Amino acid sequence: MVNVNQPRPPSPLSQSESAWEPTLGDEYREPALSPDSEGEYTSLLQHDDAPAAKELDSCTPSRSASTLDRLVRIATVIIVCCTVIDMILILYLGIQRQTTGTNARPNEDDLEIRSPYVNLAELYSQTPLESSKHDPIVNHARAFVQISSTEPNRIFPPYGLMRPIADGMVPEYERRLLATPTISTIAQFRVADFGMELCSLSITVPPRNSSGDHIMNTASVDIWSLPVTKKLNMQKLSYSTRPLGGTFFGSLPVSFNKTTRLPAYPCLSGTYQTFEFRCSKPECSIDITGQGDEASGLYIYQYQTI
Repeated sequence: MVNVNQPRPPSPLSQSESAWEPTLGDEYREPALSPDSEGEYTSLLQHDDAPAAKELDSCTPSRSASTLDRLVRIATVIIVCCTVIDMILILYLGIQRQTTGTNARPNEDDLEIRSPYVNLAELYSQTPLESSKHDPIVNHARAFVQISSTEPNRIFPPYGLMRPIADGMVPEYERRLLATPTISTIAQFRVADFGMELCSLSITVPPRNSSGDHIMNTASVDIWSLPVTKKLNMQKLSYSTRPLGGTFFGSLPVSFNKTTRLPAYPCLSGTYQTFEFRCSKPECSIDITGQGDEASGLYIYQYQTI
C-alpha cells in the first residue's frame, strides 16, 4: 500500500531549476555556454564588445555639444564686450560735444568763402596768354557805419534812407561818409573780380551847389586800416566794440568838384578790406553821401593786373 503523504525524491530537472533560482543577496549570472566546434566562446565575445561600441557612439555627440556650447559662450562674451565699448564711446562723444560746444551752429560769417576763379592764377602763370584790356572798376562798400567817442555804446544805423517794398523796408543805395572831431566812419569793402587786384581808395565830391554835402574848408580825412579778415556785423558796431589794432594807411584831402585817390596797393580777390575814416584836424567836418553805381562819395578803384 502506497502512502500518498510520503514525499517524492526531487527529479534532476527540479534540482537544476532550483540551482538557477537566485537567492537574496546573490547576483544573477547567465549560464556559461559550452565552447563550439572551433573552441571559441562566440557569445561571450559578442557580449563584451557591445558596451564598448555603445560607449564610443555616446561620446561623439557629447563632444560635439560641448564644442558648440563653448563657441556660443565665446560669441556671447564678444558681443557683450562690443556693446559695452560702443556705449562707452557714445557716452564719451556726447560729453565731448557738450564741453567743446560742437553742437552749436557755426556762424555763417566765419565760414570760408571759396573763390569762384579756381586755378585761373595757375593757368595764367603757366600759359602765355594775351589778356584783354579792361577799364578800372568801381567797388562800393557794403555798408558804412558811424561810431562816436563821446557815446561809446551808441549804435548808429548802418543805412540812411529806407525805401518800402512789398515785403518790408530796404535801404536806399546811399553811402554816407561822416567825420567830425568826435565821430568817425567805418567802411568795409570786398575785393571783386580776379585779375583786377590793384586797389586805390578814392573820394569823389560833386560841385557844391549840386548836392547837400557839407565840407569845411581845407578838410582832409586820415585813413586807418583795421585788422579784419571777415565780414563785420554792422548792426552791432559801436565805439566800444570797434576793431582795435588799426594801422595808419594814409590821408586824403576832400573838396567839392574834385576826385582824390591814394596810391594803389595789392588786394587779393575775395578778401575783405576794412578802414576807419577820421578827421585829420580838430576843426574838421565832413559829410558826403555817395549815390548810385557811379564813382561818387567814398569807393575803391580796382585796376587790371593780368
